[in-house]
Amino acid sequence: MKLQSRYLSALFLPVLLSIVVHTHSASATSAVTASDLKPPELARAAEDFNTFCSVCHGSDAKGHGPVAKELKTPPADLTRISYRAGGSFPTEAVFKKVEGLDMPLAHGTSAMPIWGALFVRQAVGEGVLIEDARTAARVATDRIRRLVKYLETIQE
Repeated sequence: MKLQSRYLSALFLPVLLSIVVHTHSASATSAVTASDLKPPELARAAEDFNTFCSVCHGSDAKGHGPVAKELKTPPADLTRISYRAGGSFPTEAVFKKVEGLDMPLAHGTSAMPIWGALFVRQAVGEGVLIEDARTAARVATDRIRRLVKYLETIQE
């Protein structure tokens, strides 16, 4: 029975998580401003940045991480997102980029990892219940939201 459960998990969980994350992320980006982040949340976001983003974007977020020169497409300078967007931080666009789930399959794979899927997988663990997926989606969405708000705080 355990083997059957794992098979079903492997088969249905990615589809379920994708649906749940898209449902939650639609409203996740506009409700909170960077100033709403409390210091512990900002610290967790900075930790996520250092763990997941700095290897490509660098600890200073300027695109010069240790593996940057090995990549086909140079990583973006994340301190200039607002500048490139005409002066205001494009919260929803950055959220979708980090989430990574809105890329059409016809465009191939993204050069940037799909962190939303990883965060959901980390949050759901072995659970396959729909409530587990909803909880995981909420946790992943909050984590991405904090990361995006952290990026907003480092704009030059």
